[in-house]
Amino acid sequence: MRLLPALLLCVLVLCPRWGMAGDVLTVDIYGPGQTKVNLFIADPLPREASVPLSAVPENAPATLQQYIQSFCAFLPFFAMVPGRDVVGGPSPGGYLAQQIDFGRFKLSRVDVLVTAAWQPQHAGLGDVELRAFEVFSGRLIIGRGYTVQNRQQLPEVAARFCADLMEALTGRGDFFRSNLAFVKRDGQRKQIFMSTAQGVGVQQITNLDGVCMSPSWSHDGQRLVFAFLDQKGHSICEWNRQTRELRRFRMPGSTVISPAFTARGTIAVALDMGGSPDIYELNADFSIARVLEQHWGIDVSPDFDASGTKMVFVSNRLGNPHVFVKDLASGSLARVSFEGKYNTAPSISPDGKLVVYSHMIGGQHKLFLADLASGVERQLTFGPGNDEDASWSPDGYFIAFSSNRAGGYQIYVTTKHGDEPILIPTGPGESFAPAWGKL
Repeated sequence: MRLLPALLLCVLVLCPRWGMAGDVLTVDIYGPGQTKVNLFIADPLPREASVPLSAVPENAPATLQQYIQSFCAFLPFFAMVPGRDVVGGPSPGGYLAQQIDFGRFKLSRVDVLVTAAWQPQHAGLGDVELRAFEVFSGRLIIGRGYTVQNRQQLPEVAARFCADLMEALTGRGDFFRSNLAFVKRDGQRKQIFMSTAQGVGVQQITNLDGVCMSPSWSHDGQRLVFAFLDQKGHSICEWNRQTRELRRFRMPGSTVISPAFTARGTIAVALDMGGSPDIYELNADFSIARVLEQHWGIDVSPDFDASGTKMVFVSNRLGNPHVFVKDLASGSLARVSFEGKYNTAPSISPDGKLVVYSHMIGGQHKLFLADLASGVERQLTFGPGNDEDASWSPDGYFIAFSSNRAGGYQIYVTTKHGDEPILIPTGPGESFAPAWGKL
């Protein structure tokens, strides 16, 4: 796919919640509350009236529109406006600002209007121009042009456009520039799979005769580490995204639990070399470098913020599993979870301010969020079933987790504000233990 020069990009300034800054719409996704932005995605149009849209092969215009709609539906600050609610009909009349009657869309309370214009080409599917307009002022938020060679590139075009639109409105578009690793059942085996954060391009990474567990991405998104169990015992595996090489190492002790990358790119893992598991940092050759946390109790599930100054983990040193945070520079330790008797699987936000973890309540696991500065804990997910294995997105806004709320375990995504979880489609069979990483 060849990305054409950008048509126009309006540089937007972040404002509280959402509003108008210099007549340009902005959204604050990190604020305490959100007001919905009404989004309408118009049907695709031909770039030249003399060339019908049907000349673009493989129904590409409609397919791209569907991808953009489904991707935007992941963003909780968008409210999708159906065509039947647009005064005078859903067609904008054109794809350029001077061709559009913005008054009708104002009456319909549309805030952002997306248009698409296609031109077929002799090779490939064709050229498409995508634009997003702020309806109140009629100004162009972003405009992008793409040459699409084949149908497989359509979700990538949609993701690029949605990333740029999200970034223009919020300052961050990493949700569409990230991916998920997760575990899927393969008969008696469990394998590692990977897809985009929207569930596109699901691919199998491992084909091992055993059980893969607890995947974790490096902070640069280039390496994946996970625990592996076969008939010979526990080991640790590292997969390189660029080379597709898989390295496997037997570790001292009898168990390998929840490996994770530190901010420096080293691996931390819980090993039971001294009886109960403690947390160790490894050298590049997977030998033991140093102890990160050691206690007579069980210490497992390390996770690190992007600066490398904080490590969260689970310990039963107080009699029940609870979440703790350690300042790696000073060695000081603080308790994170105080409610209940069973709190596990913590994930710390990239900025080191928030911790999400699984909390047992009423016999079910639910996600809770703790603010490290205030010490306030609040429930993040509700409803039936168990919600477990939370993982922060690289932008610190979204949270992926596994849940059996609808039957078998699947991957869902919510936000730091506790928005309604959305299913990430990962194909047939159960999926669980998501790990969020950069593309």
